[in-house]
Amino acid sequence: MPSGGARTADGPWSNSPSPRNHTQHAAVKPACRPLRSAPLVVALLTPWAAQAQAQADALNSVSLPTSGMLGFEMLRLPDGERMGLIGGSLLFDIGGDWGFGPAVYGAATGRRGGLFVGGVELQRRWDLGNGFSLATGLYAGGGGGSNAPVGGGLMLRPAVTVLKDLGPSLQAGLSLSSVRFPSGQINSTQLGLTLAWRSEFLHFTSADTGTASAATSVPAASRSAGMGFDRIVATVANFQLTDGSARRIRLAGARAERRSNIDGFIWGLEAAAAAQGGAAGYMELLGTASYSIAPLSQALPSWRVGARLNAGTAGGGGLLTGGGLIGKVSAMTEMKLAPGWTLGGEYGSVRGRNSLRGRLAQVWVGVDLEPGLDGRGNPVGHLVRTEWIGALQHHTRELRTDGTRRSLDTVGLKLNRYFGEWFYLSGQAHSAFAGGAGAYSVGLVGAGVATSARLPWRAGAEVLVGAAGGGGVQTAGGGIAQGLLWAGWSPSPISEWRLGVGKMQPLHGGQGSPLVELSWSRSFGMAGR
Repeated sequence: MPSGGARTADGPWSNSPSPRNHTQHAAVKPACRPLRSAPLVVALLTPWAAQAQAQADALNSVSLPTSGMLGFEMLRLPDGERMGLIGGSLLFDIGGDWGFGPAVYGAATGRRGGLFVGGVELQRRWDLGNGFSLATGLYAGGGGGSNAPVGGGLMLRPAVTVLKDLGPSLQAGLSLSSVRFPSGQINSTQLGLTLAWRSEFLHFTSADTGTASAATSVPAASRSAGMGFDRIVATVANFQLTDGSARRIRLAGARAERRSNIDGFIWGLEAAAAAQGGAAGYMELLGTASYSIAPLSQALPSWRVGARLNAGTAGGGGLLTGGGLIGKVSAMTEMKLAPGWTLGGEYGSVRGRNSLRGRLAQVWVGVDLEPGLDGRGNPVGHLVRTEWIGALQHHTRELRTDGTRRSLDTVGLKLNRYFGEWFYLSGQAHSAFAGGAGAYSVGLVGAGVATSARLPWRAGAEVLVGAAGGGGVQTAGGGIAQGLLWAGWSPSPISEWRLGVGKMQPLHGGQGSPLVELSWSRSFGMAGR
């Protein structure tokens, strides 16, 4: 990952054959107190501090090539059962035509709706000429669901994909992959269809919270940073089944949204899980699109009304979703409460391919990732520290539904958004890959505090709530809370290794489990007010 200056964008990862120009801006140096300590400590801190100061002195916008991929393949399970698997990934160029990033897979056809696996993928691109390229990659992740024979949940997927350019940024291809759960009974080799697109990840080299840049502006064509998303939304919903049972399920989730060039049209990704109602283990992963207008634009411009459409895969928790495909249609309204903060509500219907039917009422709170930009290339007020974190957690004594207590391991992804130098909000997702709990997944939102990021050693604490379930883990309805204390060391101003200890506790009774976490974070600067 770059630490300063613009990366040359060429080769199979890029949608442009020429280097990109990026604006360099002078930034006001943050005031800091001199460090008075032993000469040894000064010697250790000097290289790190010099690099941090160099980044603060020169504020560069950096465009990092990325590639998104969406694919579908048909797996063969034991006893001849067939399952359609859909997968998506977002890979960042890490140099030498290599890409690395998060990926998720889920059941879409067959009878295993609710099977989800989250993890990471490493990929190498080869330019074959004449608009063709070859991608070779390895995916590793954890998950499961719908009683699929996944064992502990670890999934490996080596793949080779031939891609053909359809335009400057779009590709289509054919893949050959092997999907294997080493501790389970799934081992399938198959062909698949792939759609890929090239894009960019724009951010700033200085990640110091509050770096002054009042005169700075981001080129309008580059729009916003943050993996291309403009707003992160926390959601709470009531899902009432209309199958005659009058059953109600409480869902907790999150949504990442991107504004389009059409005023009022927003698209993104949404995930939610059951937190109450006896459906622990139920999960949704959906694409979402909405359109809204301001009917009283003169008198009340911050109030909007419109409609939302969701479609994707869901299942688990005893809800019958068949192969996993579901859709939602709802009416919506939203109101901007303060710069960067929005409150919204929705009411609509849910329908699956099989017998799943229901009504959904949802409320949500959204925070703009870059309120200074507002998604339209307006001047920046200051930079805000944002962190993407990959995490491994070891839970020492998770209570199982059979009454035993055993350890389990999860792999997860976190997004931390800072408000000031010390306080941050966090959204997290984790899935089991070892410990005989293959379908166990966790979604969390919460807040944390941390010491200053201007020195290589830090400490922090966070408290989160959310939903968890599946894999034979007893979560007493799905609602959980987690507390974590962590200490971090930064080999550079933009990366940090962390070690944490904490506990996860069901909200509706039951016994919690201590946990140990090892994580690595990558920080970057984003536009704020």
